[in-house]
Amino acid sequence: MLDGTLRESVGQGLAPIGRALRRMGVTPNLLTALGLVISAATMWAIAVGELRWGVLGIALSGLVDLLDGSVARTSGLSSPRGAFFDSVADRVSDAMVLGGCAWYLAGTSPYLPMLALAALAGSMLISYERAKAEALGYDARGGLMERAERMVLLGVALFLHLLVPALWIMVALLAATAVHRFVKVWRQAADTAPPTRVRHRRTGDRGDVSPRLAA
Repeated sequence: MLDGTLRESVGQGLAPIGRALRRMGVTPNLLTALGLVISAATMWAIAVGELRWGVLGIALSGLVDLLDGSVARTSGLSSPRGAFFDSVADRVSDAMVLGGCAWYLAGTSPYLPMLALAALAGSMLISYERAKAEALGYDARGGLMERAERMVLLGVALFLHLLVPALWIMVALLAATAVHRFVKVWRQAADTAPPTRVRHRRTGDRGDVSPRLAA
């Protein structure tokens, strides 16, 4: 929800900063790489129990994520390569931050780290649903627990030392988001005939193949 409603308006507000950074020679890819470094530091802070520093790290990485898009738009440097790098970096950042949560929880219970790993699995699932849907020409945006909501919830949870309840909420809302996206794409694809695929079967002893239409 927040990704769709706030990202564009916040991006417009950050446009002057994006132009200033570009004049200083800062590139979108450099900011994306900086975001990865900050996420790594955030992972370490959470893992060793410095949860308030983890909140700061999440806030800084979110700001850098917004700024790299602003620099790309205002400088005309948007490219498929940059978009791919940014998307992969987001997934790596999510893995590091939730991995830090799992490490931290391992000190309190041998089972609670699975909660953080479940949140990570749900995050990757809904990201994959969107990527696959867009590759097929469909729209899978939306849901109750997109990336912005995850980071806000996690930041509040770390600040208030309510990580376990927040992770339970995150896992439940991630599951709801995954179902929502699946149903959304399933309905969009309802009237689309599947493409004809070609299978091959061997004929004879020499391994020759002949195509036949799939049933």
